[in-house]
Amino acid sequence: MQNRMMDMDSLYSEASIVSQFSERRFRRFIEEDRIFPVRGVKKTFNRNDIILKASNDLNAIYFIDEGIVTGTIEKGVVVDFYTARDVLGLSNLMLGSDSAYTYQVLSEELVVTRYAKEDIIEKVMNTQEGYFYHYVHMQNLMNQMVKKEELLRLPTLQRISSVLLELGEKYGEETSEKNIISFPRHISKGMIAQYANLNPNTITSVLQKLQEEGFIYTIKSAIFMDKSKLEMKLEVFS
Repeated sequence: MQNRMMDMDSLYSEASIVSQFSERRFRRFIEEDRIFPVRGVKKTFNRNDIILKASNDLNAIYFIDEGIVTGTIEKGVVVDFYTARDVLGLSNLMLGSDSAYTYQVLSEELVVTRYAKEDIIEKVMNTQEGYFYHYVHMQNLMNQMVKKEELLRLPTLQRISSVLLELGEKYGEETSEKNIISFPRHISKGMIAQYANLNPNTITSVLQKLQEEGFIYTIKSAIFMDKSKLEMKLEVFS
């Protein structure tokens, strides 16, 4: 009996749920499971296309396959970025619910798989696995919000260095040089300023300082960053 209880604790522990019901597995669960199988439709968008608009009904859910998307609020202020394996529209399972952000294509092209929201709701609500997948998704969103709040409380230099490292690792590209990452060219200094909640002039001056100290360098307006140096710099702040 005790062993059985331990097995149950292991099965439904927080760490176990996060591991077994990751967002990477969610897509496979949606399409391959025999219970309420759901089929999506591939769609391609071009740069600056708006996928979903804030305060409009959101009756579709999008899984990003390729490309980068911005999440913006009033007056186009960038608050977040999304890329492959991220999911748009899953946070609220009510039909007709409004989107919190406007989602706009940032990369030259975006490839997504679109699912009808009602099909996803049926799948999530009628399977235990679906409940866990949605739970993990919401936990990830909450963790991201907490992380962003912590970021915005950092001193300016530390905040910008953290943003460069975060966005560079997730959306940038590795180069042939060891530890050198090419910062995503579609993310402008203005977007960095909005994301970090800082003045654009502050971003420019800090980037110049980081370049003088050898943490980043530019070639024809493209930013290249030394990942290991930036990580060591952030460790000093800790």
